[in-house]
Amino acid sequence: MGELKNRLMRNAGWLLGAEIISKLLSYGLVVLLSRTLGPDGLGQYSFIFYYVGLLGIFSDLGVGFYFMREVARDRDKLRELLPDVLGFKIILAFINFGIIVLITLFLPKPGWIKLLIVLAGAEAMLTWISLVFVRIIYAFEITKYEALARTVERFWAFFVGGAVLWHFGELSPFVLALLVGYTIRELLRIRWGLSFVPGKIVVRFHPAEWGNLLRKSYPFWLIGLFTLIYYRTDMVMLNLLRGDYETGIYRAAYTLIEVSLFIPNIVVSTTLPSMARLHREDRKTLGVLFRKSFQALLLLGLAGTAGYYLLARFGILLVFGDKFMESVPILRILAFAIPFMFLNSLFGSYMNATGRELTFTKITGFTALLNVVLNYVLILHYGATGAAVATVVSQGVLTLAVWHESNKRRE
Repeated sequence: MGELKNRLMRNAGWLLGAEIISKLLSYGLVVLLSRTLGPDGLGQYSFIFYYVGLLGIFSDLGVGFYFMREVARDRDKLRELLPDVLGFKIILAFINFGIIVLITLFLPKPGWIKLLIVLAGAEAMLTWISLVFVRIIYAFEITKYEALARTVERFWAFFVGGAVLWHFGELSPFVLALLVGYTIRELLRIRWGLSFVPGKIVVRFHPAEWGNLLRKSYPFWLIGLFTLIYYRTDMVMLNLLRGDYETGIYRAAYTLIEVSLFIPNIVVSTTLPSMARLHREDRKTLGVLFRKSFQALLLLGLAGTAGYYLLARFGILLVFGDKFMESVPILRILAFAIPFMFLNSLFGSYMNATGRELTFTKITGFTALLNVVLNYVLILHYGATGAAVATVVSQGVLTLAVWHESNKRRE
């Protein structure tokens, strides 16, 4: 347990440092963008990247998570699985890019936004492929390389992207600068991930093997799909139903909520490979790890709700200015989702790591559908406020469902 604790602390330390730097730079950039282009510009920016992210649903099909879990359990499987996983991911990246281009042609948006979406989709192809190498690094229970890659990208985005935005005062050159930074990040991920691969890398294009992978990985894809719906659909539906301005107002509030999400992200990234290994080797230690993670995330989540609710007005004025005063009540509503978001991240990683991915798939499928329905109904009637309520309700339902299932079946 002592060795595990030290390893988790080292990994958490790397990710914590990277997340603090990245978040400071990220939100500094969002502040610059919102103060330069206002709610409409922030809404357009948010729509482009959330839209591409939402349409990236066919870029992985759960193969990446399955690959990481199997390598974390048995590192000899790296050489066995990597050629087919990499070949499959390359094909999926091209297919997904084609889907983005096709759907974007019929999007009710100006031509310049459509072009930016296509360019973002092209860069996303490299992102989807590079995530294979991130999974390799995480399977070896090492996080420092991913931390460095994220930090480099955020420095580029803040200093180069910020300079471009300040100079041109337009969204298009700013987005192009960001895409260059993303490309640098993906190349670093690939370079460092390759250092864990013994011998020469091989890429195989065997459809029969892809079928075998899918039979084992599809539950993880469904979980990823439903999770994507949770965190992407509100912004996309709000933009299509109510326009750029309300999207910008909502994004400002949600941006501050995202500041807190680095906490569960660090916990999940550092503990998930260990959970998968301990499920086979030492379930007593796994139970201790889960319990301590749960207690920490619950307390931090409740503290986050109180802090955001009380300081919502101050935070919005300080960060975004008086143009975003309508974001204050939205932020106060979203604050109640924080404990649920924290715990859902932990429950999801625990159930996936311990072979209960099908159960978690069913739960997330139901609550994702609920989220879409709630967003549609509430956004139509209440706009950004409705989107915030939909987020809190759907996250709360998910927490109750996975809590019940985890208590019933935890070993």
